[in-house]
Amino acid sequence: MNTSLDRRPAVRSMKLLALLALLSTLLLGGCNFTSPVTDGWKSRVASEGLDIMPGKANWKKLTYRVTLENVSGSAQDVEWVEPVLKSNLLLNDPDRSLRKTIGQTVEDGGRLEVQDEIEFDSKNVNLGSSQNVEYMRVKLKGKDEPIEVNV
Repeated sequence: MNTSLDRRPAVRSMKLLALLALLSTLLLGGCNFTSPVTDGWKSRVASEGLDIMPGKANWKKLTYRVTLENVSGSAQDVEWVEPVLKSNLLLNDPDRSLRKTIGQTVEDGGRLEVQDEIEFDSKNVNLGSSQNVEYMRVKLKGKDEPIEVNV
């Protein structure tokens, strides 16, 4: 009986598993699953969708949802948040504010989920296929300027 022939499929399987493990490590090692920390805050999750508004010519609806995490080491009082968009979405309505009043304390390690829908006239507006919310401006109580948290 030839035992070298019996081990061949097992050896090939082991080599394949080792190669897959190496590729997975290389691919995952280069990924950044969280945003950088900015003044004690970081973005954990961000998603968005774009829909056509039925019955309204040229109108669309951008829906976004961003989860921010307080990693500052202490509780933070959030006055308001405001998304900053990569596109000229507010071209036809430049005085419109996207600011959302929050008025709540977020504990260290706590998360703040911000979501909204923005209906807009899409004529002459350049939107990307995804990731139109570039960052969130977060105004903390006692701070003069809002911080900008990358999404």
